[in-house]
Amino acid sequence: MKNNIFSIDELPNFLIYRVRTQGAVALRKAFLAAGFDLTPEQWGVMTRLRDNEGMNQNQLAERTFKDRHNINRILNLLEKHGYIKRRPDKSDKRAHRIFLTKSGRMIQEKLTPIVLNHLHQRFKDLSPKDIETLHRILKHIIKNIEEIEDSIRAGSKLLNNA
Repeated sequence: MKNNIFSIDELPNFLIYRVRTQGAVALRKAFLAAGFDLTPEQWGVMTRLRDNEGMNQNQLAERTFKDRHNINRILNLLEKHGYIKRRPDKSDKRAHRIFLTKSGRMIQEKLTPIVLNHLHQRFKDLSPKDIETLHRILKHIIKNIEEIEDSIRAGSKLLNNA
């Protein structure tokens, strides 16, 4: 650090972004090497669906931290490949419930060992205590960010009522 200013490479946010980006690129390459043309984002969406099928697009976007445009793009690709099926929501005619197809379940299951191996390699040589500490710190940061968002929402409400 020089003059109490972080170099961008030393910023925790940049390091977290780099871990996420490099990890996604490496996982994508692992998928391709195994013969699967799927992105880690698509696999993540399929995993959320596996755990909670029948969500609508907004619920899925919220649980995968994707905006409406990105979740729609991902779902369109997954549907094009036959991995998901959208069914009309009986209680809301504007919405669709999303389900994995048999093919989608099979692909998701085949990719899971690749993901687990990738994660094992990513965290090799870290002790369980190191991983526990990392987990605790990241959850604390997430909590702080959620508090910031809550504060902003509360401030926005106050401004709107003025």
